[in-house]
Amino acid sequence: MAETPVAAWLRQSAHDLEHAHAALAAGTHDWACLAAAQAAEKAIKAVLLAHGGRVLGIQNLLLLLDRARQEAGVAVDEDLTDDARTLMQALAVLSGQCTYNGIAPYELTTRAQADGAIAAARRLHAHFAGAMAA
Repeated sequence: MAETPVAAWLRQSAHDLEHAHAALAAGTHDWACLAAAQAAEKAIKAVLLAHGGRVLGIQNLLLLLDRARQEAGVAVDEDLTDDARTLMQALAVLSGQCTYNGIAPYELTTRAQADGAIAAARRLHAHFAGAMAA
């Protein structure tokens, strides 16, 4: 079962996407968004790792996309950048900033947001997994 670290990152990305779908089905939209963001992050990191990049400690998806473009030569169009923004917006809500006003993050996260986050993560995962196959 053990393969390269790159393959492990891609498998974990796919696993995180499965978890996002399960969380959506369970109605835990906040966790669906979080798992979706994790899936996208790990797919991008797999490509960076394959090209000798450092991947630990970076969670900013826009920064990771920029690095993938510059360091790994992966094409990243505006739609993928928008997908990363969608996921980062969800993470901003989930970070708990709203709790200062007495609102729990899960109370602000909708099914539509979770659907959008999963779709965005699926596109990012497919793009970066495809970049590995090329």
